[in-house]
Amino acid sequence: MSSPELLESVKLSDGRSLSFARFGDPSGKPVFYFHGFPGSRLEPQSNHDAFLKAGIQLLALDRPGIGHSTRKNKRKLLDWPDDVVEIAKILKLEKFSILGVSGGGPYALACARAIPGYLNKVTVACGLGPIDAPNATSGMMLSNRVLFRYGKFFPPVLHLSTFLMVRQLSSKPAKGLKKFVEGLPEPDRLVLSKTDAQDFVAASAVEGVRQGSGPLLEEIGIYSRSWGFKLEDLNVPVSLFQGEVDIDVPASMARHQASLIPDCEINLYPDDGHFSLLVNHIDEIIASL
Repeated sequence: MSSPELLESVKLSDGRSLSFARFGDPSGKPVFYFHGFPGSRLEPQSNHDAFLKAGIQLLALDRPGIGHSTRKNKRKLLDWPDDVVEIAKILKLEKFSILGVSGGGPYALACARAIPGYLNKVTVACGLGPIDAPNATSGMMLSNRVLFRYGKFFPPVLHLSTFLMVRQLSSKPAKGLKKFVEGLPEPDRLVLSKTDAQDFVAASAVEGVRQGSGPLLEEIGIYSRSWGFKLEDLNVPVSLFQGEVDIDVPASMARHQASLIPDCEINLYPDDGHFSLLVNHIDEIIASL
């Protein structure tokens, strides 16, 4: 049985380091994994065996300023595909697929727009949609609405909220996670009631705030601004997976994206939330890749 490699790193042409982890089959079909917010390359660790069984080599990347990856000043969403192409060349990958989860969704779709020639398929699970879309945050939990929709209008509130989140995750992650879970829908609470599930989520989040609040504020800014491209212009097959009781990223976001992406399949699950989706339907998600 192959074990995951939790920390590898490559040096990019501009001198930055980009850290990543390998899960699944080391010689399998290559798939890049883009983590959520706050998250890191450790996020898919609990699904290592599922990717191994499916013959997929999952390469989970830390974005700039996350985990051990070097920060990049004034970065934009459409800067990310260049980093992905560079690491693909370093790893000698000519073609690959992408799985973007939650806050990794916009980055996956940015790659679909910017580097379609490298891609076999793009799958997005519970992916954050454009915040500037009509009623984009309807049904979203208040804390996320504050960060993504209203934070830019009240910078002191945004900075304080992010600072407190980082402090909680850095010092008492278990306590912070417990409080967070209490406000989730039942399917998510059931999944996260298991100690190992909480440990995996906490480990990923703690690694995600390793470099402090600055990189998280950059992420929020990227989510809050226009993405810089139209979903109608994507020409790569995209599969969307979404739980309909998700309050982290509401199902309306998936429906909106599916209505605009030309070659798009949407899979809705009425009894799943944000976290249960990746547990209860991981095999379907993997099959889409």
